Amino acid sequence: MTVPGNTFRLAHLSDLHLPMISDRLSWRDLWSKRLFSHISWRTTRRHIHQPDVLDRLIEDMLTQSPDHIAVTGDITNLSMRSEFDRSFAWLEQLGAPQDVTLIPGNHDQLVTLGSTEGSARWARWMQGDNNKSAERQFPFVRVRGSVALIGVNTAVQTPLFHATGRVGATQIAALRECLAELGARGLYRIILIHHPIGEGLVSERKALEDRADVRAVLADMGAELVLHGHNHKAEFYAVDGPQGLVPVIGVPSASTIATERERRPGKTNHAARWHLMEIAQTSTGWRTSVTARRLTPGGTFEVCGRFAFDARAPKAGLQACDQSGFP
Repeated sequence: MTVPGNTFRLAHLSDLHLPMISDRLSWRDLWSKRLFSHISWRTTRRHIHQPDVLDRLIEDMLTQSPDHIAVTGDITNLSMRSEFDRSFAWLEQLGAPQDVTLIPGNHDQLVTLGSTEGSARWARWMQGDNNKSAERQFPFVRVRGSVALIGVNTAVQTPLFHATGRVGATQIAALRECLAELGARGLYRIILIHHPIGEGLVSERKALEDRADVRAVLADMGAELVLHGHNHKAEFYAVDGPQGLVPVIGVPSASTIATERERRPGKTNHAARWHLMEIAQTSTGWRTSVTARRLTPGGTFEVCGRFAFDARAPKAGLQACDQSGFP
């Protein structure tokens, strides 16, 4: 039985790759990693990530009136100042900073930027409840009712042709403390992280380097849910926790068109999509219901999968989920 009035509705989207007004590069940019990402954008990505798709996704999401919105990185494409300038209008369209939580992705840290540039400008959306300064710190914690959102940063500088991520020893130690403290308070702990933490989900050149260390923390401290993006695919899996499994859910890019390849039978759907998590405290613990909404070939959004799981029992949810929506 659900406790009345105690349901928290969280919307999750990721990998927006906001289209650029101008994709001209300066001579300085030509000598940086931006050049190769620019080639990828010009030849492929700009044809896949469409602004009207993202607009329709936002409209669909806002009609569902979520209590909070989580964005797990890759707002930009090339980490250009013009992209960060334009991102403010989009973020304000989503909601006030207290109602939207954001973490950066690898595309938001493509090149070295100053301490007050780049994703640091999103501090209002990445600031923990106890952080009164303008400087962001990771992991940060935001508590909304009985739910604690924990923002982890995996965006680091990487070699050419790599999109790896790293949490780092300092952040992992702090994450361990956060999970312990929030767990002792009986809160529903959600980790927001850009790169997936499971094995074999992306190639090594795109993977989280210290994912095993993150999983070790979860095995000791536990969490109720982990949300990520990065690989532009729908994912639902679980990792070990101290008293059962910790569910992990990944979402595809929020701006991707439904290509002909995606429509073929048996293919994983990569089209634009967002998830609505409804988190309720029941007489026996936590119950999480997930509704996945994706872009159709006709350009509208529809439900493509629903499932629910109880705390420490995600395997039951995995067996019950709609396989057309969650591979």
